Amino acid sequence: MASLQAETVVLVRSARSIRAADALPSNPGRSSRVHALIDAFGLDKKLHIVEPVPLTDTELKSFHSPEYIDCLLSQTSDDVQHDRDTGFCPSADSSNSSDASDSGSANREMYLARHGLLYDCPLFDHVEDYVRYIAGGTVTAANALVFDRARVAIHWEGGRHHAKRSKASGFCYVNDVVLGILQLQRRFARVLYIDLDLHHGDGVQDAFIYSDKVMTLSIHHHSRGFYPNTGGLGLEGKGRGARHSLNIPLNRGASDSSFLRALSAVANHAATSFTPEVIVVQCGADGLASDPHKVFNLTTDAYACALDLIVSWKLPVLLVGGGGYSNPDCARCWTRLTAAACGVDIAPLADIPEHQYLNDYAPAFDMHVEKMLVEDENSTSHIDAAIAQSMDPAIEPHNPN
Repeated sequence: MASLQAETVVLVRSARSIRAADALPSNPGRSSRVHALIDAFGLDKKLHIVEPVPLTDTELKSFHSPEYIDCLLSQTSDDVQHDRDTGFCPSADSSNSSDASDSGSANREMYLARHGLLYDCPLFDHVEDYVRYIAGGTVTAANALVFDRARVAIHWEGGRHHAKRSKASGFCYVNDVVLGILQLQRRFARVLYIDLDLHHGDGVQDAFIYSDKVMTLSIHHHSRGFYPNTGGLGLEGKGRGARHSLNIPLNRGASDSSFLRALSAVANHAATSFTPEVIVVQCGADGLASDPHKVFNLTTDAYACALDLIVSWKLPVLLVGGGGYSNPDCARCWTRLTAAACGVDIAPLADIPEHQYLNDYAPAFDMHVEKMLVEDENSTSHIDAAIAQSMDPAIEPHNPN
């Protein structure tokens, strides 16, 4: 294939990868709705669609432990059906089971628990397809930047930022973000990762906690008992990676203006001090006011303005998805960001075009995300403190030489 122009926007997807993503228990059917809306606005004609290449076991193990991948991929659809037939429920308390004496079931439960494959990350049909295509999609998008085939590469099924090296966590079975960053490092010396999800990007931060080649910046909600209970105010990092993990914890009710004020100050500082060569942005949409979490009070304007800021640095950008539990509003948000990457402005009140999921957008049938009538609990002093601690003067500008 001939090399594409560097101004090309690449969207990674295929019918099979969309079907695999739709099977995720926490987000059933979301991927189909995202791509249907992208196509309904005609954006598929303005970008280059690339099919994801599913990752092999060896490629998955470039980050994840062999033990974890072997456990995850050895669980077949027959295993899932067996659990249903025998009443084994991964999220149930085994002490309540009348079959507690069954050592086989007990051992299997312990085996799965060790790798986080219970509770919020239960096994499901076709999990192997899901893991290989979600990870492969983000690596395929990264390769579009590595080989200079795009200026922006998008993989909305990616962004599974909670998965650890040896454990699933927070609806995340594979950390495609880490795998994508590792691929980007084949060409780019310094990677800036920006996480816009409602939840702290703990899995990505942990993966690069000792690295001075990857800077992670996460803006998220943080309070006692709120998953994943990490990402408090200030800087983190260890060894050479000290002060390379930036966290901006916000309180409930964060508005577009609070979110953007904190993010723009810290992100601009990170871009100046760290001098990245490529940017990875996790665009989790669970901070939208309409998300079932109802913690932040954001509209799609916050995400669009954040992307405007990031692309203004004129560096290659990899966009991935993440959280977001209202399928129509994830579609609204990521379609708007896809359009922005293509240089197209979709107005917040634009009508939803006719397509197979139009009824999901009732009653307004437009792109608008309604804000809640709640207080923004982020005072000026709180935001100033978050900015100040994340812009510690001890961080010296990186010397590219």
